[in-house]
Amino acid sequence: MVWVAGIMAVMLSLTTAAYAQPTKRSLRHVIRPPELNGEFHRAEAAWKSGTSLREAKIRLDRVLDALPDDPEARKLRAQVLLALGKPQAALADALRAVELDPEDGEMFVILCEAARRSGDFARAEWALDAASKRILEGAALHVRLSWNAVELERLDEAEAFARIALAQDPRMKATYEQLARVFVLKDKPDAAATILAQGFDAGLLDARTVRTDTLLGTLADHPKLAKWMR
Repeated sequence: MVWVAGIMAVMLSLTTAAYAQPTKRSLRHVIRPPELNGEFHRAEAAWKSGTSLREAKIRLDRVLDALPDDPEARKLRAQVLLALGKPQAALADALRAVELDPEDGEMFVILCEAARRSGDFARAEWALDAASKRILEGAALHVRLSWNAVELERLDEAEAFARIALAQDPRMKATYEQLARVFVLKDKPDAAATILAQGFDAGLLDARTVRTDTLLGTLADHPKLAKWMR
């Protein structure tokens, strides 16, 4: 499915936002020596900044060469590899990470993304279901669940995840955009325009965002949005 221009950049920003949000976790923990712990945190900083993904990978390679069963390093490298456009390598890390920490809900979202982008749709479907059972809080994570559900053509679930995201954080613009996109895909333009109007009323959206988005742009002339789209 073809998505809006720049959607991957949006998802990367949601990924880094969600990274700081707790999900249900196992008790497994790896104690890194100080040097390796420093490498991990420098890699984490490089990834969050988005300025040096290759640096982040190199540092994580060093950590995992010494500590192959470090679930946090596996998780982070999987995300870095996805951002670098290497979904099959990310899938290998994601699979190992969920073995090491099977209660980390976000890890299953990453596994879903890696499997889907690798063409392993059965595994992606399984991972989406597993993620939804583990993630209860976090608007950014629910937007990512919704996005993956759309990519897997599970629009009813995509709508449900997007609604949860909006309810959990009505100050996050991506929650309005994602729910509106789902409504467009479900051929419900009035519902989509209503959600966008709420985002405009909250001062979170702008006309350019709507006009330049492949899906939302179809609503640019909708009567409910007329006062903002002039």
